Amino acid sequence: MNLIDSMRAFAAVVDSGSFTRAAEKLASSKTLTSKKVQALENHLGTRLLNRTTRSLSLTEAGRLFYDRCQPILEDVLDLESLMQNQLAAPRGRLVATAPTTFGEMYIAPLLPVFVQRYPDVEIDLSLTDRHVDIVEEGFDMAVRIADLPSSALIARKLAAAPIHLCATPEYLDTHGRPDHPVDLAQHPCVIDTNFSNPRAWPFRDGPKKLSVPVKGPLSVNSARAVRDNALAGCGIALCPGYMIADEREDGRLETVLADYNAFDISVFAVYSSRRNLAPKVRAFVDFLATELARASERW
Repeated sequence: MNLIDSMRAFAAVVDSGSFTRAAEKLASSKTLTSKKVQALENHLGTRLLNRTTRSLSLTEAGRLFYDRCQPILEDVLDLESLMQNQLAAPRGRLVATAPTTFGEMYIAPLLPVFVQRYPDVEIDLSLTDRHVDIVEEGFDMAVRIADLPSSALIARKLAAAPIHLCATPEYLDTHGRPDHPVDLAQHPCVIDTNFSNPRAWPFRDGPKKLSVPVKGPLSVNSARAVRDNALAGCGIALCPGYMIADEREDGRLETVLADYNAFDISVFAVYSSRRNLAPKVRAFVDFLATELARASERW
């Protein structure tokens, strides 16, 4: 007896309400379907179905077995799909979205490499800072930079995305380097309105969490503009590491209060389900994971 086949036959009989309709669903015969259910009952040593000439009903044991075998059959189907998709070649149109600046800097430059590696995949990349509902709007996947809330979507971490408090060495030489987050009250800060609470920056002081009010004459909704204002000596700014990798390396921007940093943000690939994940999506996510992990070493 093939246990999985017998479980599928039993579940089909319960779902359809008859051996005849179950056999049609399974592309089998009524006799073979009945034999599989009988073999399953013999194997388990208990009756699963009450049979009459006019109706079928579940026994108490049958109800318990049906409730437990359904997720098992779904897992088997998922595993079969996973193996088939792993073997299938990536192809077709992949519709993806990413934040504008990050996408311009790190996603778009990778696309020629990806399509050269997978010539049967066509990529449609939409760059936007708007929160996209990938299911409702028909996207295969999204790249997001956040501390993601719980949701029904699947999120795979691609790379860490540290946030740095920084300013030019010239500004810090003139106005002083803060020793503690509360010292920010003495400095103009460049405000990035993309943050959820842009005028109260989070820090850690040992086990304590701090929310420090900040103020300044400049507020913008662009990480690139925040960086440019910091480079212009306008004050202290919170900048994503991916935005200021070159500036930190060549000394144009200096990191401050690193020991108090409370940001824990990452780059994620987000998609709707693991089940039947298309080879094109799996290949693109794997590719981004490799490339962004390498790039993030500088962040």
